[in-house]
Amino acid sequence: MRHTVRVLSLGALAVLLLSLPAIGLAAGPKDPVREPASAPQAMVPAGVGLTLVPGAMVGAVGISDAHAIADTAGETLVTVYPMPDYFVYNSENLWAVLAPLGLPAGATLWQVDVYGYAMGATSQSWALLDEDTTSGGAAATAGLVTTSSGPGIVTGKMTFPSGLTLAPGHSWKVDLYGTSATSGFTGAIFQYTLPTVSLVPITPVRVFDSRFSSKIVQGTPRTINVKDAIDVITGAVTTPNAIPQGARAVSFTVTVTGTANAGYVAVLPGTTTSVTASTINWTGSGATLASGGMVSLGTGTAERQVTLVVGGSGSASTHVILDITGYYK
Repeated sequence: MRHTVRVLSLGALAVLLLSLPAIGLAAGPKDPVREPASAPQAMVPAGVGLTLVPGAMVGAVGISDAHAIADTAGETLVTVYPMPDYFVYNSENLWAVLAPLGLPAGATLWQVDVYGYAMGATSQSWALLDEDTTSGGAAATAGLVTTSSGPGIVTGKMTFPSGLTLAPGHSWKVDLYGTSATSGFTGAIFQYTLPTVSLVPITPVRVFDSRFSSKIVQGTPRTINVKDAIDVITGAVTTPNAIPQGARAVSFTVTVTGTANAGYVAVLPGTTTSVTASTINWTGSGATLASGGMVSLGTGTAERQVTLVVGGSGSASTHVILDITGYYK
């Protein structure tokens, strides 16, 4: 899920969705939702009001087509990008996991506005689920919220006046309870604040060394877990959870050795594979080089994970060694 957030004003939000074209509701998660023979076409109308929470940032999932949400002065508050994987047509009266919010541990949630589609004169019921990513279990953190009635777009609001704070190892998902076989998910707008982050310096620990496995090659990203310290000689785990649960980012030293051809390594957050900048570069085979940097860690099922991507000319490859010098929590 990608979304770019930039809060510029706390004024009243006059227009929620601008010029949003018709969208189809395609199949999403396969269990427990079944793919329909046909799906309704829905349109989110302009002029739907959204109450801003002072000081909160705004995010969205499920809204089709890139478009801006603007305030009364015409300043962009948030740009929403497509998230078609979570469109779902609900064919059973079952819980259907729809939209992970993708917020990091320690984030505080204040409000969720939900948008659905009902073919007939029915309403929808929604809940916010708190999923334990280590066990896979989920529990409702908020009771069911019923939307307005169809046919057409239906809307509902979940508010948390005291705020809900996301625990480490957990993730939030907005869920639609299927009250009708003609219900669809259109999107959700959520407002949140991020936790205060501070650096915790540590005695450097090694968390990854590809020499104990195999080189990382161009075109084959490798996602690794940075939570455990390993022995520099044997590669065996010496300190489990040296980088504790809840860490949001790390400072590191990355070393490449045994390079083949000219290339680079990018150290990326979580399971991300899109490279926007390299972390370290080399110009030919047989190089050994080191560099430092900082990187955000993944969240949810990718907690305390980063991805190493090798690129370059020809068939670049290299061994990669990663040492952690501190973490942000």
